[in-house]
Amino acid sequence: MRQHMLNGWLVAALIALVCLLGITAYMEVSKDLPRVACMRGPKAIDKKAAQRESCSRACCDSTAPSA
Repeated sequence: MRQHMLNGWLVAALIALVCLLGITAYMEVSKDLPRVACMRGPKAIDKKAAQRESCSRACCDSTAPSA
């Protein structure tokens, strides 16, 4: 009985870890979208993600060389 309960907690912890890693990856990608859109051109990504204000700010603030 105790082993079954511990296994359940382990599965729950693993699911929570995967969710947290997914959320972190999503946040990092969404932060980087304006810079990528700026490097590839403003029409490369949907207009909602690559607005002119965020693109110009990302280009000016970016230290990475443009491709």
